[in-house]
Amino acid sequence: MVLPQTLKLRDGRSSSLRSAKPDDAKAWVDHVNRVGSEGVYLMTEHFTRKLEELQRQFLGSDSSSALWLVAEIDGSLVAAADIQRGQFKKNAHTASLGMSVEKQFRGAGLGTAILKVLLDWARENQVRKVKLGVFSTNERAIRLYQRFGFSEEGRLRNDIILDGKPADLIQMALWL
Repeated sequence: MVLPQTLKLRDGRSSSLRSAKPDDAKAWVDHVNRVGSEGVYLMTEHFTRKLEELQRQFLGSDSSSALWLVAEIDGSLVAAADIQRGQFKKNAHTASLGMSVEKQFRGAGLGTAILKVLLDWARENQVRKVKLGVFSTNERAIRLYQRFGFSEEGRLRNDIILDGKPADLIQMALWL
């Protein structure tokens, strides 16, 4: 896996994909708050951790334990992702991932590029199982994960409420 990468998106725009730095923390928070405010893709609507804590996480992460990514277009953070290895001996062979893409950049190939980088990191770090949670209403993301070989391992029925309606939380995994 080589970072940074320059990506050519389907619509012709270019994006830079790179590891997050402490200086990215404020833009990361703003991004999560924008995507979260849509109310349908992230569990949170508003980032609650302290900025300094996120900066320390970006600075102090052991590269074999976690990868924090940002995607920029024209100098603005438009997508964020992370993959984190299990913290204990019993689950260190697994990693959890999450990612979010700004509304106007969905469907342009950014999610695909990010997922490739996250899975490359997992393989390079001898992770055997990558897992994630996704809302059952997020059909575009589910299709993306399935294209990469993720399958459903569990479903928490009506575990979340979106726009006043119950929806399932799907647990998906990919064995590498």
